[in-house]
Formats: sequence, structure tokens, C-alpha cells
Amino acid sequence: MVEWLKQEHGQDIEYATVYAWVRYRLGAKLKVPRPQSHKQDEKLVSEFKKNSV
Repeated sequence: MVEWLKQEHGQDIEYATVYAWVRYRLGAKLKVPRPQSHKQDEKLVSEFKKNSV
């Protein structure tokens, strides 16, 4: 968001300010994917995804 504001609108705003606005005023949360194990079998994962839908 900070980089986008700088590139698109020429606004140089600190990360903490942008975070506070997005988190508390807009109600959004930072989305981070859960870590995946390097041991998991890709074939089993794709089978699970096909069968779960």
C-alpha cells in the first residue's frame, strides 16, 4: 500500500500511518498465507482439492 500510494499518487506516507488507517478505520487485516510443510505430497494435495469441492 505504501509503495502504491507513492507511485500512483505521489504520497510519501509512513507504513504505521497507512497500517493504522487500513486496520482501524477501514477494518481490513493483513492477510498472510499459512506456512506449508515441505514434506507434504503434491499429488495428495491436488487429489484432496479435487474431491473436496
